[in-house]
Amino acid sequence: TRKFREIPHRVRSALANSKSPVPFEYEDEPFFKSYEALYRLWTNRDSQRSVAESHGISRRKLVELEQSFVHCGALGLLPKLSFLEIDARLEQLVVLIKRARPHERSNHALRISEALGFPGGDLEIIRLVQRCHGYGHRMKEKDIRYFEELQHILNSAARQRAKKKAMHDAESRTKSFLNFNRDHLQQRIELMKALSQIPKKRQVRPVLTRFGISPNRFYVLKNRYMVYGVWGLVDLVQQGRTREKISAELELQIIEQRLMDPSLSAPKMIKKLNLKCSTANVQKIYKRWGLAKIKSPVSIRGVLSAPVPEKVERKDTDPSQSVKSRIPDLIEQARLKVNPS
Repeated sequence: TRKFREIPHRVRSALANSKSPVPFEYEDEPFFKSYEALYRLWTNRDSQRSVAESHGISRRKLVELEQSFVHCGALGLLPKLSFLEIDARLEQLVVLIKRARPHERSNHALRISEALGFPGGDLEIIRLVQRCHGYGHRMKEKDIRYFEELQHILNSAARQRAKKKAMHDAESRTKSFLNFNRDHLQQRIELMKALSQIPKKRQVRPVLTRFGISPNRFYVLKNRYMVYGVWGLVDLVQQGRTREKISAELELQIIEQRLMDPSLSAPKMIKKLNLKCSTANVQKIYKRWGLAKIKSPVSIRGVLSAPVPEKVERKDTDPSQSVKSRIPDLIEQARLKVNPS
């Protein structure tokens, strides 16, 4: 987190020291050194020894960079980040609870995750997930948006790395170093590199035309670059269509009600909560969280769901009684310390 928090400051510093309207290289980013090393090795045909010595890396590391570049393109040169394996459903549940109730305690997420049978949940993990999604102590909307976009970038990078398609040809290094048809990140890297070399803003449009990128798309990429650095140029995997428009609060309420009362089917849930939505929408929530598997009631906030008690009919007061005859009863009900006589 600290690494990404410092990127905007470094990019702005690079922009302030540059004579170009578009920044490119910034401090403490190992990607640029790796990319320059492969450029010299593949395009300039420099020897491995000279490239390794000038960049302060071993030849073994240089070979590893080549292999990553061949299989993953420029994306393979980004530093691999350490991460913790967490059940995806647990992560989604923690985020759902924070969206629905930002000030809800972590204990509640732990209790529901245990009831749903999600493995690996404890308070430390739950609080870590909350921080990684921007739900820290300050709870600022700006932080939540920042971390939401960062999570999207990191997930997209991980999915693209897992594909391992041949991006470049190690047998034909000079010709295949630039391969914009397959390596989209490299195209954007070269675009930013070319724009950083022009001194005037009015010369930007011809460069965009040469790279086949529209001005609107460029400004989106530039804004992401200013916030996330070179990571902001990664292709974002489409998240698909948004699900049914059921609020996070209602979805969490359905989960809680089902856990407390397993007899609630989707139609009964609609009736109990007086919902104005289709049964299919509620059934999707049941399927997403595995609510149909819950057979025994689970304590939520220390209570179980119970039927509403029947109303007890109160005996009406006889209107024929005088006020004087009712005084003892009124004194007893109001707990008045007076002499009834």
